[in-house]
Parts: sequence; C-alpha cells; structure tokens
Amino acid sequence: CEYSHAMGNSNGGLARYWDIFYSDTNMRGGFVWDWVDQGIRQPVPPAHREAWKDRPAFLAYGGWWEDKVGVRNDGNFCMNGLVDADRNPHPGLWAVKYVYRNLHASPADLAAGRVRVRSWFDFINARELAEGLWEVKADGRTLASGKLPELDLAPRAEKEFTIPLPAVKPEPGVEYWLNLSFVTRADTPYARRGHEIAWDQFQLPLGAPAPRADISALPPLEMKDAGGAVHFSGPDFQLDFDKTAGTVSSLTFQGVRLIERGPLPDFWRAPTDNDRGALKSVRGKIAQDPRLNLPIWREAGEWKIESVEARRLDGRSARVEVRAALPAVGARYQIGYTIHGSGDVVVEASYQPGAKDLPMMPRFGTELVLSGGLDNIQWYGRGPKETHIDRKFERVGVFTSTVDREWVEYSRPQENGNKVDVRWVALTNSKGVGLLAQGLPLLEVSARRFTRKEIEESGYWFQMRRRPEIYLNLDARQMGVGGIDSWTLNAFPVEAYRIPPGQPHSYRYRLAPVSGDPASRTKERW
Repeated sequence: CEYSHAMGNSNGGLARYWDIFYSDTNMRGGFVWDWVDQGIRQPVPPAHREAWKDRPAFLAYGGWWEDKVGVRNDGNFCMNGLVDADRNPHPGLWAVKYVYRNLHASPADLAAGRVRVRSWFDFINARELAEGLWEVKADGRTLASGKLPELDLAPRAEKEFTIPLPAVKPEPGVEYWLNLSFVTRADTPYARRGHEIAWDQFQLPLGAPAPRADISALPPLEMKDAGGAVHFSGPDFQLDFDKTAGTVSSLTFQGVRLIERGPLPDFWRAPTDNDRGALKSVRGKIAQDPRLNLPIWREAGEWKIESVEARRLDGRSARVEVRAALPAVGARYQIGYTIHGSGDVVVEASYQPGAKDLPMMPRFGTELVLSGGLDNIQWYGRGPKETHIDRKFERVGVFTSTVDREWVEYSRPQENGNKVDVRWVALTNSKGVGLLAQGLPLLEVSARRFTRKEIEESGYWFQMRRRPEIYLNLDARQMGVGGIDSWTLNAFPVEAYRIPPGQPHSYRYRLAPVSGDPASRTKERW
C-alpha cells in the first residue's frame, strides 16, 4: 500500500517504518506515491520574462489552464514525485536510497576498528555485487582510506570486520569520523563499477576538548551609545545596533558590509505541500481547537520590545540585552549579544511560554539578512543534500556550494534547502571575506534569495523576485517535513519531530567576520 507521500518537500519519518520492517515482525510494504512530478512544460509568461531571461520555460500543474475557465482541479496534487518532471531527484529520493539500502553497518568496537556488516539481500551473496570501502576523516580532511575484506555474506547473514585505523593524536576540537561505503564491484545493467549502493558513518571515540577562547587576548572594543543606537568597533569591524528594532542594523568587516539586519526571532516557515494539506484539513476546526492554528506562529515573531540594555563588560567586551513580549502567542522572548573587540558576537536566544494553549511550533530560530555578494556557502554538518530532523540521512562533513545551488526547486515554492547538525556555516564573497556562524553546539541552517512571504504566496518560481541580499536562517530546530500523506493531520510530522510550544526553548551561536579559511576560526569554545 502507499505509505510515504512524496509531494514537495516530504518523505520524512521513512526510517520509522523500516525499523519495524527490519525488526522481523509481521509487517511489510510499501509504495512511495509517487515516482515523478506530472508537470507540463510551458513558456514563462511575458510579464516575467525580463526578470528570468536565463529560464524561458517552467513546468505547469493543475489550475494553470482550468482556473481561467472555472474548471475544478486539484492544483499541484500530481506534482508528488521523488523526481521532478525532468527526472531530477528531489532530496527525498536520497533519503529513500539510504533507508532502502541492502547492506547495513553497525559499530562493534570502534576504538579497535571493528564493525559489523549485515546483508539484507534475499537471494545473493553480497560479494557477487558489492565491495566495501572505508575512510577516516578529521572534520573535512581524509587521514586514511582502504578496502574492507571480501563481503562474503550469505542472504541475511552478518559478519564482523576489522579496519586498520590509523594512529591518531587527537587535535583539540576536532571530530573524527569513520565512513563506510559499499559500491558495485563491476558494471551492472543500471550502474557503472564503483556506484555507491549503501553507506554508513560513525563518529570515532577520539578527540580532545577544544580550548576555551582567551577573551583577555582579544583587541579592545570601542562602544558609543547614541541614544537610539549603539556603535561598536574594533580594529577591522564596525557593528551598529538599533535599539528601537532590537537588532543589529549593520556589521562591516574589512570594508565589506556583511549584515543588513538581524537576527530577529523566527517561528514560521514557508509552508511545504504537507503543511498546506494539513492546514487545509483543519479549516473550520481551529475555533474549537486552538492547537490546530499553526498560522499563529507567522505573527509570533512580531515582538513588542520592553527593554534594551547595552553595557560595557570590560575594555574588550560589551553586552546588549533585549527583552520582549510575543503578543500573538502570549509568550516572552529574550535575546542577548556579547560583542568582543575581535568582531565575534555570541548570540543567546530564549523563549518562555505563557498560559496559552498553542499548536506545535514550526521553527525556533532567528533570521538574518546578509548583504549581496556573500554567494559562497560552506558548512560543516550533514550534506550535501537537504536534510530535516525526520530526514537526516546524509554524512557529516565539510561541503562547499553557492546560495543559488542550495535552493531546491519544488513545483510549488516552499521551505527548502535546510541543513541539520551544522557545526558551522560560512557565507563569503569571491575574496573569501564573509560571515561565519558557529553553533554552540549545533544549528539548523538555510539560505535563500527570496523572502518567506514571496515563497509562501507564489504558485511558481517565476512569480518570485530573486534578490541580491541573502535571507539566512540560523535555527535551533525546525519541525520535520512529515510524509505519511499530504491531505490530513497525518501530513504533519509525527510527535517525535515536532517542537513543543508549552516548554521553554533556548540556544546559542556565535557570529564572526572571517577572511580566508573559516574552519580555522572554529577550534575554540565560546
């Protein structure tokens, strides 16, 4: 039976089914609905061609023709494929590939390099198809690599393998990973030799604690309180804080403007197709049950500032504290900035619920607007494909891309491009100057060139305006994307992947201007 609906940004929670399948209970399945978006290529309308000269066509769905003549239709409901209409994989397909893999690895004794591999093939010995590769990485650097012994595994059999791990003297603040990859050992009808069919990753029990940042060695900080604004500066940076808005209004480093505005509290995401389906199913029921009123979080970020306090801590540091009410949800919010003479800013945000009976929180995070030109993105976290808390089947590593390449084009614009378990992310210009955000300890991150309002209100990508500035989300958590269906309350993520609104939430991260290798600025504790 259909058991995972692939409409838009979906296929979350798939592993929960397969945990049951693999447990040898009397359960079986299933079918993902479905394989390919059923869009029809059309020319971009004349009114939008000037803004999108590089893209002359788009893929239309239900309503493009019918709405004009009053014919009922199901909108984009046939755009529910694991691949788009041009057969480009959606990120959900990579999650399906991982969950469906036939070779599973698990730790036996990682310190000794011992792992277990189990074959879930039913009819062949694993050695007939596959061979195993391994590598040890230190953050993004490869320290050693090699091949596993022959995968002589009968159907459903399990065997232990020993990997000759390299001798490592752990560096402070560095993580060490063992990556296992299973690839085809010869050409097949569907793939060339070396095509990866399965993989697993384990963090090795190695490491030394990162040293604490020596605040006393940082440059002196200048601070000027001008009433409605506070100005901070150090040898290479200037930061302006707007007391009225309760946020940074400008951050400049080595003459390059990095931040235009932010961070500001953010509790909402541009609805996914699953979100829209679930919200449509509860229309008319919200008055009886306010816990179904998710759109209340759209306005929750419109805070009412109650106090802003800026004070010097010492000659090298200062603190700005913003306290506010969140009238839409009857809650309280506080965000603090510890600003250092080096330009480092430690941000601490906290949410305190009130007495209101609230729906699940789509996101707990902050949004910043970065200046145009910071087009290059590098991150240390899960990647390279889009991940969410209920669909995070990507390796942890260091990945390099651009903001434009990280935009995932679903048939109807929606929340996309998220990255989970992010240790740090940097957005830089062509000269390597930019902004680093380091999770203390982890973040979820997304960056895009469109406002959330545009994404939410547009039926097609060409109806949006690609802006020079970059909208960056640095979140503690975003709720999962779900994937059971796209038309009932089941479209919401299951409870394990929700953000409960009735309890306090807080998180920390560090912002730092960078020039050159951003990883070199991440080896200290703040």
